[in-house]
Amino acid sequence: MRLFSFLLMVFVLTTLTELYLLIEVSNRTDVYWVIAWTILTGMTGSWLARHEGYRTLATIRGEMSQMRMPTAALLDAGLILFSGGLLITPGFLTDAVGFSLLIPFTRAGYRKLLAKWVKGKFRFENFHAQSGFPNNHSEHQQWDNVVDGEVLPADSSSVEYDIID
Repeated sequence: MRLFSFLLMVFVLTTLTELYLLIEVSNRTDVYWVIAWTILTGMTGSWLARHEGYRTLATIRGEMSQMRMPTAALLDAGLILFSGGLLITPGFLTDAVGFSLLIPFTRAGYRKLLAKWVKGKFRFENFHAQSGFPNNHSEHQQWDNVVDGEVLPADSSSVEYDIID
């Protein structure tokens, strides 16, 4: 309930701040300029989010192909997705935060803050995996019984098993 109240407060305050800023800027300039700015930042932001998203996806694929966990790239992907949502929301404050999430240098700072928050909220434990079965220190496991099977279609009424010694 505490998190819900916090998020509700953030959404309400953000909406009121954005509304105030839009009214003030439109009073000092022209309403059409504010509308054009909103459309321009939405289109530019969606293009940049797509570009950064593809770049991050390539990084994730590269790290996974090298059998490494792409932790930083996955956090970047989440931040880029969030920035896309901010950039399609009309307003100056959400645009500023959204664009700052798309710049790799500033996104690294957000990533560090997010990782610190996650580490504070969750408990992480490491474990060491063994190869083979417990109490077996050999590098290669010798199997005593191997069953060779074949997958048959569901309508097949006969089942065959070949046991290899």
